[in-house]
Amino acid sequence: MVAIGLLDIPPEIHLQIAESVERRQALKALSVTSRALRSIAQSILFKKLEINLGTELRGSVDDLLANPRICATIRYLELRGLISPGRNDEVKLSLIQKMLPEMVGLRKVAIYDVRLSKTFLDAFLGIAANMPLRINLFGNIYPYGVISTPHTRLQISRIQFGVDHSSLEFCRSMFHASATTLTTLTIMVDQDECMQLADINLPFLHDLTLVIPRRIKVSKRGAVAFLAAQKSIRKLDLNNTIPPIPPNALPNLRELIAPPEHVHQLVPGRPVEAIDVTPSPHDYDQDSPHDYDQDWFREEVGQSTARVRMLRVRLDAVISDTRMVKRMVPILPFLENLWLPVFNDVS
Repeated sequence: MVAIGLLDIPPEIHLQIAESVERRQALKALSVTSRALRSIAQSILFKKLEINLGTELRGSVDDLLANPRICATIRYLELRGLISPGRNDEVKLSLIQKMLPEMVGLRKVAIYDVRLSKTFLDAFLGIAANMPLRINLFGNIYPYGVISTPHTRLQISRIQFGVDHSSLEFCRSMFHASATTLTTLTIMVDQDECMQLADINLPFLHDLTLVIPRRIKVSKRGAVAFLAAQKSIRKLDLNNTIPPIPPNALPNLRELIAPPEHVHQLVPGRPVEAIDVTPSPHDYDQDSPHDYDQDWFREEVGQSTARVRMLRVRLDAVISDTRMVKRMVPILPFLENLWLPVFNDVS
């Protein structure tokens, strides 16, 4: 048996060792063990860079700029701030802006609760025009007229965005600029901002999650108009009820995550193969959950133009006997995957 030293192990084994380390402190220790292990450990250590704008940044940013190889390993950049009167993070954003061109491997950017400067956003969108990105933007304040060149195409494939009245202009500009690459969208609306987005066609949008807070009581016609404009959606996740959707909308729908009301409406006549039934929003506003009495499962669930192969039920109503399952056999004869809430003593 031949003994092999740590430094004689192939680099791919070193990489597996570094990837198996769960604690950042351990990765830091590994990075200073030897020069041979440093670059591999640092490539894992800096794969995700989290920056809190409430801390001092100049020294750490200078260190990263002095080592472009580390900047090149960053795949996920997360910025967190705090919106408060009189607070201005423009100087710190300018420091981060200097690093952006060095992050050649960047793939995902998340920015939360930051008062963004036009200079920083121009630089960030310049990066998004030259490399594919996934972005999360929630709780930020955006400067007016942020996209100075609206005809520039961005390579953003996934967006998670919190939209309110103040961010609507930026949202519209970003959707227009990403129309040819955007495939996945999670959008949380504060009022009925979707009405102002309904004229935007996203021809490659396949996966849409529409989050409408339960406290919103205003008209939701904008959500219907926005959904009707997107013909390519294959997966739809609705957390709230909205007015009826036109029968010719969502012609390519394959997977639906929604309350029973929309399951009954959207499955018939569409090629839905997977159904995930979630509670209705009014259930959360009651002291006791709505008793579905297992009657939510009606014939409409099986009226898809495709074979329904997956059904998941996440209602508060618990299956107490086999009646519903017996009804499923003729209604969903091709079912392959089933999740149901049942009592422990139901065999």
